Amino acid sequence: MITRTDLSAAERRFRSRIAQLATGDWFLRGTLNPRAGKCGKPNCRCAQGQLHQSLYLVQKQQGKLRQICVPKAWEKRVRQAVTSYQQMQQLIEEVSEVEWKRLQERKS
Repeated sequence: MITRTDLSAAERRFRSRIAQLATGDWFLRGTLNPRAGKCGKPNCRCAQGQLHQSLYLVQKQQGKLRQICVPKAWEKRVRQAVTSYQQMQQLIEEVSEVEWKRLQERKS
């Protein structure tokens, strides 16, 4: 097992930030997709071209797209969760690259 002292300062920062994200924030995998559409009511403003705005969270699950409409009250929270997931994913990739290089060095 690798101890903290075996890690570079950069790797310690990556791992620390991953732990912070994993324990302190929501995280969601997906893409936010803004949409505009009509509700179908004949007297609504959307019938005159002022379309209703909505936000969808879209992700691929087992090869199929799934999506969910994000309520306006949750938009900020969901945006932050998607951002946190993306940050965590990037940090994991960076730690993986460090581990890859460490493995290459030991193999030589």
